[in-house]
Amino acid sequence: MKDKALGVIAVALIAAAPLVSVAAGLPAPFEGSSTLQADGVVKSVDQAKHSVTVLDAQGGEASFTITDTSNLAQIKQGGKVHIRMMRNAMVSVTRGADGHGAAVEPAQQNTVQNVTAEVQVIDHASGIMALKGPNGAVFHIQGREPAKVADVTPGMQVSVAYAPQVSVAVAPAQ
Repeated sequence: MKDKALGVIAVALIAAAPLVSVAAGLPAPFEGSSTLQADGVVKSVDQAKHSVTVLDAQGGEASFTITDTSNLAQIKQGGKVHIRMMRNAMVSVTRGADGHGAAVEPAQQNTVQNVTAEVQVIDHASGIMALKGPNGAVFHIQGREPAKVADVTPGMQVSVAYAPQVSVAVAPAQ
């Protein structure tokens, strides 16, 4: 019951974010996606569970549940693979480059990951933004509609609320 109430509150805050952003003179929230790609060597494959464990070049290990299983039958232990993960996100500008704005962020809940970041670079033609997170790591988000990121500029603070679903594909490395 408590989780359901938190979910309702999160949805309400996300729905209200456009009103707060516009009232504060900030760009309206927009949808985007983040794509991460990596190469590695297969440590193990579980065809029944659609999972693959991969070792990267530095010896790091990660396991993935594959949602796009079209290439899974081709994946074998010891083989080189390319992993592609994509997550949808809702991006809300919380502060302008001048430091003014609304400090409204979507509510935290177990199924949604929220990250606060600063816009470093933005390509308005493609809608791709380079964002710097609180730990200093730079990551990229591509706005679904580049026109909606037209008023976003470097220096602005954003809140990125990732959807809980992750799309993961694996393919033999070329």
